[in-house]
Amino acid sequence: MRETAVTELFAELEADAVRTFRPPGATAAQRRVRERRHLRRGLLAGIAALLVGAPAGAYAVAGRDDAPRPTPPTVVSAPLSERKVTMPGAAGTLTDLRFVDARHGWALFDTCTRQAPTDCRRTVGRTTDGGVTWQSQQLPVSDGGAQLIPYDAERLTVATNREYLETTDGGETFARYAAGTPPLSARFASASPSGFRLACPAEQKERGEDCKRFQLAKVGPGPLRRQPPLSLDTDAAPQLIEGGDGRLWLATMKDGRSIVVVSDNRGITWQRLPVVNAPAMLAVSPDGKEVWLVDSGQGGVWRLAGDRWQQRPALPNVPIDGGFAAAGEGAIFVNSHGRVGFWVDGRYVDQPELRTALASSGSSVVGVGSLRDGTIVLQGDGAWRIVGVGSGVDRTWTRFS
Repeated sequence: MRETAVTELFAELEADAVRTFRPPGATAAQRRVRERRHLRRGLLAGIAALLVGAPAGAYAVAGRDDAPRPTPPTVVSAPLSERKVTMPGAAGTLTDLRFVDARHGWALFDTCTRQAPTDCRRTVGRTTDGGVTWQSQQLPVSDGGAQLIPYDAERLTVATNREYLETTDGGETFARYAAGTPPLSARFASASPSGFRLACPAEQKERGEDCKRFQLAKVGPGPLRRQPPLSLDTDAAPQLIEGGDGRLWLATMKDGRSIVVVSDNRGITWQRLPVVNAPAMLAVSPDGKEVWLVDSGQGGVWRLAGDRWQQRPALPNVPIDGGFAAAGEGAIFVNSHGRVGFWVDGRYVDQPELRTALASSGSSVVGVGSLRDGTIVLQGDGAWRIVGVGSGVDRTWTRFS
């Protein structure tokens, strides 16, 4: 394989394994993928690794002040603490930081660059206490960049230009895999908890064609009996979400309408829900009990009650040019136009300390993600993360850098 920057490689792989819990921005992300495919066709196919806990394309412009403020907002001054990621013996700077839940995460310190590929050092760290302490391990090095692909608290893959390094014992040992053959845990990391994902059909990749339609696929053993009863055209911004209750949700937007199907038996049969006449994105709470559709252009909100959608009061600060996440307890976390807070049944709960932190971060975009235990993660330019632990509106926030 010809040498390729890791960040470019992962962008190319976005369309090959569409992440679960995909927030707004999916259409733009797919457009970027198609543009990169035209420029760099024939690169290694593998897995997507944009793992905030949330998916590719969830971005919000920070610091803008041209949208009307919600009135009247409820202000909750949740404290925001600062914590540095420090590891004994680690050289260089923090280049990647990933959490898998509120207590467990992985960090990468790296001195290797494409300009200085020799005599470099690479250190991976793991935390099991929410980032208070970190245990470190030196890694084999190669030229170019590296990126973390965590699966859980014990299993992590470090992807580089030339190989994959996988640990299954919390970083004590690492096994090497050749480029093009990612380990099983890395492939599961780009899928739903049960191993489901959206992927480009193999025949399209073999012919070197742009991916125009996804199909439901599964990592590991066990073939799929049938495809779900809806078209998964890439331009329809398809989403795949598996809730904590095991139900699978598939959603698309077509001709200004939103179509959702659900399966409670791992894709064997599917139920089609009523069509919503708005281009809305799907959001599911981590426990799977709350299911939402959100129109990021007009702010419309629908909540699933039984097998029917009930329209709720609209979101503030529209259009939502960035991310949102189902936060549980009837709340939706929203980052839009530089304003950060929660929507709770028409009431906006402002988070001024978060807003100030994002405005001063220097990031042009801020992504919103939700981890498997409901922890909310915000990330921007660079390796910093803001982590919100709790449920609903009641959370403690920590900025890691």
